[in-house]
Amino acid sequence: MRAGARLAKVAGTALAEADLTLAQYRVLVFLDKGDRPASDVAALLGVTPPTVTSVVNGLATRDLVARGHDPDDRRRVVLSLTDTGSAVVARGDELVAERLERLLERLPTADGEAVLRGLELLNVAIEDYLEETYGRPGRT
Repeated sequence: MRAGARLAKVAGTALAEADLTLAQYRVLVFLDKGDRPASDVAALLGVTPPTVTSVVNGLATRDLVARGHDPDDRRRVVLSLTDTGSAVVARGDELVAERLERLLERLPTADGEAVLRGLELLNVAIEDYLEETYGRPGRT
């Protein structure tokens, strides 16, 4: 758990170079898979809807996220990544990967590869859990 907390700090520091907070990056990453209702994004992040609204306001001001409405329930706000948002999240991914590579260079090659494989497997498990819990994200 400490490694996860420290890794989050490393990621947050790297993301500052893309003018992103970790919270903003997390929203962008969830939307990178497809459109989601704002309430689902709040649940995915484990925060209240007003917290997501605050983060999304900043992202929408920068044209990284667009707000729309659910065609089946106009009261539901659906969030989607803009083209600019896609480019920014890709840049964030690059920055975080660069920092992770620098950390892994401190390990023997086989150990660094094992860490990366472990992170890949953990990501697959998380994606599976999110899809099972929240369904597949949509595209508008």
